[in-house]
Amino acid sequence: MRPATTQDVADILMDAAHNRTPLVVRGNGTRAGLGNPVAATQVLELGGLDQIDFYDPDDLVIRAGVGVTLESVEQILAQKGQYLPFEPPRYAGLYGTDGARCTLGGAVSTALSGPRRILTGAVRDFVLGVEGVNGQGDVFKAGGRTMKNVTGYDISKLVTGANGTLAALTSVTIKVLPAPRAEVTLVLPAATLAEDVALFGQMRALPLGIGGLARRVNAAGACELLVRVEGTVPGVAGNQQVLAGLLAPRGGMVVLEQEASHALWAGVRELECLNARPDELVWRVNLPATTMPAFVEQARSAGCINRFFVDWAGGVVFSTMRGVQPEVDTLRYRKMAEQAGARATILRAPQDVLVRFGAFPPVSAGVATLGARTRAAFDPAGILNPGRMTVQA
Repeated sequence: MRPATTQDVADILMDAAHNRTPLVVRGNGTRAGLGNPVAATQVLELGGLDQIDFYDPDDLVIRAGVGVTLESVEQILAQKGQYLPFEPPRYAGLYGTDGARCTLGGAVSTALSGPRRILTGAVRDFVLGVEGVNGQGDVFKAGGRTMKNVTGYDISKLVTGANGTLAALTSVTIKVLPAPRAEVTLVLPAATLAEDVALFGQMRALPLGIGGLARRVNAAGACELLVRVEGTVPGVAGNQQVLAGLLAPRGGMVVLEQEASHALWAGVRELECLNARPDELVWRVNLPATTMPAFVEQARSAGCINRFFVDWAGGVVFSTMRGVQPEVDTLRYRKMAEQAGARATILRAPQDVLVRFGAFPPVSAGVATLGARTRAAFDPAGILNPGRMTVQA
């Protein structure tokens, strides 16, 4: 089912609720591998809701149907010198899909943010309002066109990252920002993980417009640090000079300008440097940067990490795991992450692994109870993406 209007969505969901028919709710299905398998066979595809409702460059706000592609939105914004600050990843290479079909609604529903998050913030910080249909077929609107428009529960933030389990979103209102006039990336040799994290901390403590800090292995097999600086032309030039002095002891620094820098970070955003093979599990671990080096060393020694790279100045580790004994290693890896104060999410794995262990890390009993009550309030019949975020008993 591919509805073209909000009322069509409401009619479909009202009928599904009456018949207790579970539905797979998605945009264009480009990231169907993210999250747990859904216990449903009928598909509600929202990619047909692909109209721009309005775009006000002066107010820095755009409202669009959830089926509008990210490429379309970014092209429209670029014409006015603006952009989506949260740099949404597509992960098309990870799931073998067409990145050009990834939707704005999918970016909001999955709440995935790119490398620029350390400077500008996450998806949730830029969602001003939503329109959607709950599991009973009721149309609702929340939020508006400004940041300070919420009295009571902030439904817009609640449904962001809910992966379609609370409502079928039909349109979203997004705060945008002026795009940086200049961008450079400094590439320098890596040292130890602990030394690199300390250096990341030094750089982040300075007001230098740093919109990306990552540690990766390049195509030649060498480990290197990536530092992206953004802003006005004179501002970037001045900040680059300050960083050059700070980073001089490392030596071997290379500077990438504008387009080369942009292309490099697009690859980081899409996890290209992982070179994930089809038989490997792919993980994202969010953790305090201070515990990252010890966690990585422990996991590598235990054979739970094959390849990895570090983003968000050490706040997230993306890694691959060999599929030899995924059940044993999944439990061990999650336990290590828990001990490091981290949350380990499976971005890609065989279906049997996801069914047994879940893509998302377990939560406390209290959080699980609250989540179940929230889902029951929005979707009493349990028809919206059942099992997407929770392992079914």
